[in-house]
Amino acid sequence: MRARHGNRTAKPDPTNETSLRTRLLLAMVVTLAASCTTETRRPASSAWVVTPDGIGAIRVGMTADELRRAVGDIPGANSTADCSYVRPSGAPAGVAVMLARGQVARVDIDSAGVSSDAGVAVGDSAAKVAEAYATRVRATPHKYLPGGQYLTVRSASPADSLRRMVFETENGRVTRFRAGRVPEVEWVERCG
Repeated sequence: MRARHGNRTAKPDPTNETSLRTRLLLAMVVTLAASCTTETRRPASSAWVVTPDGIGAIRVGMTADELRRAVGDIPGANSTADCSYVRPSGAPAGVAVMLARGQVARVDIDSAGVSSDAGVAVGDSAAKVAEAYATRVRATPHKYLPGGQYLTVRSASPADSLRRMVFETENGRVTRFRAGRVPEVEWVERCG
C-alpha cells in the first residue's frame, strides 16, 4: 500500500483546533491579569480638579473611612484628633487633606500640576485668579508675607455659602491654594 501525499485534502484535527483556542484564551487571560494590580492607581490629572467642595473623589465632609475607600491608603490618619493632615496615596503629588474631628475639612495644594475648576494652578498670576473668578473673589493682605495676598473665592452656588477656595500669593504669583469649608479653609496656620 502506497501513501498518497500530494493531492490529499487534510481534515482538520479537532483536538489541535481546541488546543489552539485554549492557548489563545489563556494568553488573553494572562495578559489581562498582568495589567491588573491591587496597588492604588492614581487617576489621570484631569480627574483631580479642585472645587470649593474638594478635589477629585475627595469631598469635604467625608469621614476618614470614606476617604480611604475613595483614594486608598491614608498614612498617618488620626480620626480622633481635632485636626491632622494626611497625604492620600491615591492623590496627586502636592495634595494634602485636613481631617478635623475625623472628617475632611479642606484640601491643600502646594505644587504645580493640579488646577482649580477655572484652570488656576500654583505658579499662575494673581491676575489670572481675579479674571477667572471675577465677582466671587475677595483680596486680603497676607498675614506673614509683605505684599502677599489671600484671594478668597466663594462658591458659585448661593446655597453653598460655607465653601471657599483660598489662593495664597507672593510677588503676584499663586504659591499654594486650598479648598473646603468655613472655618477651616480660612485658617492660616493650618492645624496650629
